[in-house]
Amino acid sequence: MFSRFVDRGAAVTPMTFQSLNADLPTGDAVFSGPGSDPVNTNCLACHSAEMVLTQPALPKEKWGEVVHKMINVYKAPIDESDIDPIVAYLSALPTKQ
Repeated sequence: MFSRFVDRGAAVTPMTFQSLNADLPTGDAVFSGPGSDPVNTNCLACHSAEMVLTQPALPKEKWGEVVHKMINVYKAPIDESDIDPIVAYLSALPTKQ
C-alpha cells in the first residue's frame, strides 16, 4: 500500500541533523507560606513558580479544572489527596498588579 504513494523515480535527499543549544531560564523560586508544600512538590516538576504566578487570577472552580486537566490530559502524577490543597493554594494567590 505504501508503494503507491512513493515516486520511485524521485531523487532521495538525505536528512541532516544539527545540534542546537538553548539557554533555559533558571527557576529558583518556590512557593511559600501555609499550604505551599503540595504545590512545590507537584507543580514545580513541570512549571516554574514564575509561570504560575503570572497567570490571571482564577476562582477555585477554574483552578480545579486546570489541576484535573494536568492529571487527565498531561498525566501529571498528582496524588488525589493533594488536589484540594493545591487548588486552595492557587486560588488564594494574590493577583499580579
